[in-house]
Amino acid sequence: MSTGAELTSIRTGYEELGMTPEMIANDRELDITSVKAALLQCSPKYRKDCGMIPEKEENNLDFTDNDLVLINGEIMRAALYAEDENTRLKACMYVRDDKKGRREIRAVLNAGNTFNLFQFNENIAKARENVNKMKERLLSNAVNV
Repeated sequence: MSTGAELTSIRTGYEELGMTPEMIANDRELDITSVKAALLQCSPKYRKDCGMIPEKEENNLDFTDNDLVLINGEIMRAALYAEDENTRLKACMYVRDDKKGRREIRAVLNAGNTFNLFQFNENIAKARENVNKMKERLLSNAVNV
């Protein structure tokens, strides 16, 4: 299974099936840390549940959907009818970039930065294996002393 499909499966398990990270880890035979890292990346619900996304406060500082509709109309009017060509160009570029998703900062920051769940899980398993080997060596040295 691909990493993208596995991330989707983990997200679905958490958000739609109500599974805990521990249940997902057992079901998918993954390390719990890998599952939690995957959920941090792909699940807004998990980030919210962990307190990483603050609850919205009603403080009249945010724009409403009505405000957005009005502003979008103004941007489109500026793009089409502004007297200054520079203003029209900027408004046109804004509309185009918004439509193509280029204005979404998260998409820009995450472009090409994908999380390889399987590699992460393998690295954790190797680290645990190395820790166990070190413990065995320390214990055998302590017994021999």
